[in-house]
Amino acid sequence: MKNYITKKEYGSYNTEVLMELGYESGDEFLTFKQALTIEGISGKSLKGLKTVATLMRVVERPSKVNEDETVKEKKYFRVFYAPDVLARVNQKAAA
Repeated sequence: MKNYITKKEYGSYNTEVLMELGYESGDEFLTFKQALTIEGISGKSLKGLKTVATLMRVVERPSKVNEDETVKEKKYFRVFYAPDVLARVNQKAAA
């Protein structure tokens, strides 16, 4: 399972989440902002399309207590199933 735009594979936690939802290893996903970079897609055209999962990534940021240290923080993001988003492009083109 990978990101449609970056082509990077998701880590084990995110892959596990998506597999539990019934997706397979070759499936691709993208975030709302990434979907907006696809030609023919606007926020309005994505209206009503449901996200399929909330995934997580770990980022490092400077500590608020000690500026010389960094802390790891979980960031959550929602993803769409790429074929669903691409179907909206085809729908719009057919109309």
